[in-house]
Amino acid sequence: MPYCPKCDMEFVEGITKCSDCGGPLFESKEAADEMLKKAQAQYQEQMMKQYQMMMAEQQKQEALEKESAAKAAAEGKPQAQPRRASSGTFVDKGQKYEDMASSASAFLIVGVATAAALVLSLTGVINLPFTGVMKLIVTGMLAFMCIGSFAVAVSSKKSAAALKTEISGEKDQTKEIIEWFVETYDAGDIDRRILFTEIGLSAEEMSLRRFEWIQELLITGKDLPDQAYVDMLCDEIYSRLYEN
Repeated sequence: MPYCPKCDMEFVEGITKCSDCGGPLFESKEAADEMLKKAQAQYQEQMMKQYQMMMAEQQKQEALEKESAAKAAAEGKPQAQPRRASSGTFVDKGQKYEDMASSASAFLIVGVATAAALVLSLTGVINLPFTGVMKLIVTGMLAFMCIGSFAVAVSSKKSAAALKTEISGEKDQTKEIIEWFVETYDAGDIDRRILFTEIGLSAEEMSLRRFEWIQELLITGKDLPDQAYVDMLCDEIYSRLYEN
């Protein structure tokens, strides 16, 4: 019998449109159920792929951060690397920890909300505006969102805990590098290096050359891997040497 999955109604032979919603009819309820099951399976597969990609990217970022920390803590001076373009504004581990902790809290709230909605719908407290197979699909989507949100919340919480243990070490490293630089070089040293090769510079050009020399001395002296981190150090050192 012709069947409308939206209204969950069957019709007599010869009817091609639903009398309630005006939508097209399937040849039978079984055919509609089969198509909806395939659609649900495809949707869940797509959501799982997106979740796996998100987790893989997060693990990649964590691996890069651990590799960077291990290189900074290694004894001896590693082989110098070519200068790289800045990756953008530097974000310290303290800010990353706060962002990760906020993300964990947000996904936890979403997980709790979807879990509550799922329980209320299953117990009949809330009646979803769907019937038949569509109701099963919506219930499955709520369950998937609930599980996914809790999984991301747990993963973000672990990442935040790992970052929290590295905050103090990063602050100590930053302080140590700045103190090393201002003890090794002073404003006169840098200005003499500039004026040895260039004269007649304007105030703006001189300021730019100073910043570039500080950047170069940091990279060659400490072999720092993160250009954004180097830029942040340059701002601090420039302030110490010239603005004070």
